[in-house]
Amino acid sequence: MNLPAIRNLVVAQLKLDLRHPRTGRFSASRIATTMIAYGFSGLVLALSLGQASAESVLFVAASFGMVLAAFGVAGSYDELMGRPKDNAWLTTLPASEGTHYAARVASIGFYFVLIAVSVAVPVGVRVALSDGIGAGIAVGGLVAAGMLWTAAIATTFLWGLTLSLPYRLLSPALSITKTVLISALVLGYQWVGSEESAVNAPWWPAAWLADGLSGRPTEGLALLLGTIGYLVVLGAIYFPSRYFLLQNRLADGARQLERRHRAQRTLSFWERALISAPAARAAYGFALSAFRDDRLVRGRLWPAALLPLGFAFFGWWMGGLGDLFLYGPENVLLFSETRLHLSLVVILLFCGQSLVQTLQFSDHAEAAWLFDTLPDARPRVLQLGAHQALTYRVLLPLHVVLALVLSTLMPPLHAVIHAAFWFSVTVLATRIQALIHRRPPFSRRADRFSAAERFLPLFVSIPAALAVLIVQTLTFSSPLLASQTIVGLLAINVGLGKWVGRKRSDQKRRERIKNSVSADVKVLPLESHVHANL
Repeated sequence: MNLPAIRNLVVAQLKLDLRHPRTGRFSASRIATTMIAYGFSGLVLALSLGQASAESVLFVAASFGMVLAAFGVAGSYDELMGRPKDNAWLTTLPASEGTHYAARVASIGFYFVLIAVSVAVPVGVRVALSDGIGAGIAVGGLVAAGMLWTAAIATTFLWGLTLSLPYRLLSPALSITKTVLISALVLGYQWVGSEESAVNAPWWPAAWLADGLSGRPTEGLALLLGTIGYLVVLGAIYFPSRYFLLQNRLADGARQLERRHRAQRTLSFWERALISAPAARAAYGFALSAFRDDRLVRGRLWPAALLPLGFAFFGWWMGGLGDLFLYGPENVLLFSETRLHLSLVVILLFCGQSLVQTLQFSDHAEAAWLFDTLPDARPRVLQLGAHQALTYRVLLPLHVVLALVLSTLMPPLHAVIHAAFWFSVTVLATRIQALIHRRPPFSRRADRFSAAERFLPLFVSIPAALAVLIVQTLTFSSPLLASQTIVGLLAINVGLGKWVGRKRSDQKRRERIKNSVSADVKVLPLESHVHANL
């Protein structure tokens, strides 16, 4: 194997990853922000564990780390694979297929090790202070190993799907797989927090790591060690000779998908009636195209949109989304039949904010110049149009399915009211977030979110969900009052849209007045000069 060539390719890929998306200058800020973001999560986790034993700390931290690793793979899979359209020139470089594959694996491994170490170090330090340096190193190392194992399993499975499925099935299969992966780990983590006996669960990988720390020979620990050997075999024997095939399938499939959806970019009658502003309609159509054709948007949109649905099925299975009109909204956190209402609101708000963030990035960000050709296309008007696409094509179908799920737990009318309340809250929160942005949607070329953009939605969602829960407690005393609250929230949402349009009209009126005044000022000197000559 050509080690100098691998080193040069890895350095080149890292330089490309570290280029500033707008200036193109080299910067190490992405490494720093990634370490700070994941390190802060590990620090918060370490401080929240209290006086727990080393085994309990390992179990909880490994569970949390696996969820973070799954998010990292699912949200960054396309970036980890590189841009498929760049494969055409990549294959012309003077290096073998195995060399290119080794360089890509090294780059991916660098990213995985970075996030794993950032989370594991604060946890290891916390254990070292209470149980000794040896225990801290062991716990931190096992937490990092669990995250690396999760990331490797997820990446290998996604690679296998890419190589085995035809592309017409691959695109939905990848979205569904990433959603199921995240949902399984998030729901498992919820179960871990609600069951004291979870540390002995034979099916949960974090419990296998706890077995390893305690020296207990279990079937789960044997399975963990066996999968590591299986991953090594796949990574060293199977994938190296199929790396270019993997890239070609992604690139060819992306082109086929783009051609297939090119004729489907039409608005329905209701969409044309609801979206009258030309600039907002243009952004709406751009968003629909991005939902189908932009790999960066599509890869992040559907996993985030389907995660609340997975949690709703978890609540249906565990029985934690009971009817608040039956159990009383004041008992939402007291009864086990309603304890998951707050968690679902947190996930809805978190995923909603993540969806709005997704609308800011694009794999075709250079096409955002089209917005500049539209008359009076202010960024907020464009953000409003993109948000309407998110509302009608993503959030509305999601909450319709949520209502169907809830209808198996409560009367259909009550299920519709619960889902409608969540819909009105999510739409209002996401519209406020969309209107805060000062740039047009899909105009950012960064491949990864910054630290603030990655974790701010989670930090905001928790207090916001508590505020929503208070409103729900005060208004779900009767279906009529709850319905009036829903109508009021939707009216506020519509009012924000009208305010943006009215502000646009006021700006146009001020510009017309300014232009007319400027014309008068230019004419006056000429008239005075003529009169003076006469």
